[in-house]
Amino acid sequence: MPKVFIALAIALLLTACTQSGSQIGTAPRLCCPGDYARYHTYRVETENMPGFLQRYVVDTFDTVFMQKGLRRDAGGQDLHVLLRYNHINLNPEQQSIDPLVRIEALTVELNYVAEIEIEISEAQTRKVVWAGTISRIHRVSPGEYMHEERARPEFLQAFTTVLESWPSHCVWVYPRMTDRMQA
Repeated sequence: MPKVFIALAIALLLTACTQSGSQIGTAPRLCCPGDYARYHTYRVETENMPGFLQRYVVDTFDTVFMQKGLRRDAGGQDLHVLLRYNHINLNPEQQSIDPLVRIEALTVELNYVAEIEIEISEAQTRKVVWAGTISRIHRVSPGEYMHEERARPEFLQAFTTVLESWPSHCVWVYPRMTDRMQA
């Protein structure tokens, strides 16, 4: 009886682990060498981004960055944001198959990593002041396609998580009382 209980407990634990959290992984790579108090505006550029992803990935990034107190501006910007898409096939035999092109005759399951690198640099100097990635492993069966309505909240959570280290603008606008007393 104890062995059955232990086996059941392990099975429940493993099931719980596979069901938790976001499906998109995040990794900050460079944080905070910039003068964040003077950054107010930014522009976004994409590179290698599939057309069907571009609009809502940029919109989702904008949502999170605006929550940090910045605004997107087509004129003079303080920051340049580059969102670069990388596609990494996990099966060497599938290197020639582009999973982003719908091939009706495709009869194999595709396995790949979709990664978006985020690089934020000062517009004037091009000095990188923050960098990170979001990524997800995909297993796509024949006939399957992207479900944007399910992906959008996942992207929002991933950008929110990866940008946690980017300080909110209001932190710099309202100095702490101890800072004012020292001045």
